[in-house]
Amino acid sequence: MEHTQTHEAFRGQLRAFTQQHRAGHWRGSFAEFMEQVLPLAPVQMARSSHQYIWDMLRWSGKQGDDGKLRCSLFADELFGIDDALARVADYFKAAAAGSEVGRRLLLLLGPPSGGKSTLVIRLKRGLEEYSYTDVGAMYGIAGCPVHESPLHLVPHTLRAGFRDSYGVDVVGELCPYCRMRLEHELGGDFLRMPVERIFISEAGRSAIGTYAPHDPNTADVADLVGSVDLSRVAEYGDEGDPRAWSWSGTVYAASRGVLEMIEILKVKREFL
Repeated sequence: MEHTQTHEAFRGQLRAFTQQHRAGHWRGSFAEFMEQVLPLAPVQMARSSHQYIWDMLRWSGKQGDDGKLRCSLFADELFGIDDALARVADYFKAAAAGSEVGRRLLLLLGPPSGGKSTLVIRLKRGLEEYSYTDVGAMYGIAGCPVHESPLHLVPHTLRAGFRDSYGVDVVGELCPYCRMRLEHELGGDFLRMPVERIFISEAGRSAIGTYAPHDPNTADVADLVGSVDLSRVAEYGDEGDPRAWSWSGTVYAASRGVLEMIEILKVKREFL
């Protein structure tokens, strides 16, 4: 009888999880996004990757009496490295505030079994779960290989007015692929560009990328940033056409989120 109740309780958790993860899907045009979604939380829509991760860490933890953030994200997995965890949190806090720290790679150095991989795994799982919450909602241009923010559609000449209206700055440019779509498929009408809510997923190559070179001596930068797709060059007639590029690189998968590079210091100097 006890096992039956336990099984039923777990099935209830599965149903609740499914309902929660299906409820937040949204899709519409950029005009509909501006009308229905953006006014609810403009600051949330304009976050950088560092700001998003810092918000996720604060969402998953609480401030201690000493002013340091205690993240429950790591509490059950990592022990005895509180100082290192605090330094990682400080990195994202500084980067989220716009510091030059955000332009640097975060290197985790230490002996085997020191918790480096576990820390990164917990960060990735936290981001995945956070993206399903209301405060972690993220939107991107539908079909964009880098999941870019729909705010990049706002023309530069209108961005000052956007800041005055919504109180946030738009930073960033349309990727070449979306710019080509805008010109050739939509006739320049950016209000018709499709937008959808996106969910972070390592398995789905959405806002999480993981790169581990099989052989440090033969590491190819194309694994990170893609290369020309020769099968499409004949179709579009130009190697420089964004539609003829293979957007399969890990950097593109990691856009808007985090890129994990394993044992990266072992690859060739030219690659670095």
